[in-house]
Amino acid sequence: MGIPLRLGLLRGLVVPCTLVALSVGPAMATAVTFAQFIQQNGSTQAWTISTSGTTTTVSASAPVMFSFSGVSGLPFAGPENATFTLSATSTQIGSCGVACGAGDSFSQFGYAGTFSFIDAGAAPGANLLSGTFAVTGSPSTTGAQFSSNIGSGNGSFTASATAGNLNQLVLTSAYLAFLNETDEVASFSLSSLIPNFSTGAVTNGQAYPALGLFNAAGSGTFSSNPGPVPAVPEPPTFGLLAAGLLGFGVVRGGKKFAGKLATKGAEIAT
Repeated sequence: MGIPLRLGLLRGLVVPCTLVALSVGPAMATAVTFAQFIQQNGSTQAWTISTSGTTTTVSASAPVMFSFSGVSGLPFAGPENATFTLSATSTQIGSCGVACGAGDSFSQFGYAGTFSFIDAGAAPGANLLSGTFAVTGSPSTTGAQFSSNIGSGNGSFTASATAGNLNQLVLTSAYLAFLNETDEVASFSLSSLIPNFSTGAVTNGQAYPALGLFNAAGSGTFSSNPGPVPAVPEPPTFGLLAAGLLGFGVVRGGKKFAGKLATKGAEIAT
C-alpha cells in the first residue's frame, strides 16, 4: 500500500500546480495570431512623425484595449485596458512607388526602437507584450518599416523577424515565451483624423516630411510561427509545489514516528 499511497499524494500535488501555468492552442505550421489591440472606448491615439535633417522619429502613446488569442490561464478574462507606447527612429530616406504624386505609395525602412503594452487593468504594471525592432543589416532593407499613400490618411508600421534574421524583432511578455521562432510579425495600422498626416510635399529620395502631432484611430496584430508557449511559472507556483512536497515529507515522517511509538509501547507492555 505504501507505493500507491505515495503516487496518489504526488498526483494530487502536481495537478493543481499545472493548472496555474498558461496554455496555448497547439502549434501550427503557419503563423499564429496570438494578440491584437484596438482603440479604448473610441479614444484616439496620439502619434508624432517628425523629421530633423535625415532622421525621422515615429512615436505613439494611448490607452488601448489589448487581447490575447488562444491563451488560457491568464489572471484576467477578455480584453485588458493597457497603456500603449511606441518610439522608433530611422536615418533612411523614403522611397515612392513612381513619382511621389498624390496617391503614390511611400515607404521608409531602417527603423529601430521599442513598443510596449503595459496592463492598466486587472494586473497593473504587468508586461502584456513588448518588443524591440532593430536594424540588423542594410538599413534600406532591414529594421521596421513605415508605409503610407501620399495624400491619404492611412498608414502602417510593421516589424518582422525571419529564421535568418531573428533579431530584427524580439518579443517579450510576462505571460508568454517565444521559443524556436521562425517568423514573428508586429503590425500597427493607423488612420489619421485631423490633421491628415500624409499631406504635404514628398520628394523621391527624401525623409518623411516633418508633420508633428496628429490623432489617429489605430489597431494592430501580433503573430509568430510557431505560436508562443506558456511562460515559466512564477515563483509562487514553485513555492506551492515545494510546500506540497514538504507536507508530503511531514506525512511520511509522522507515519514512521507513529509506527516506532506503537512498537515501543508493545515492548513496555510485555
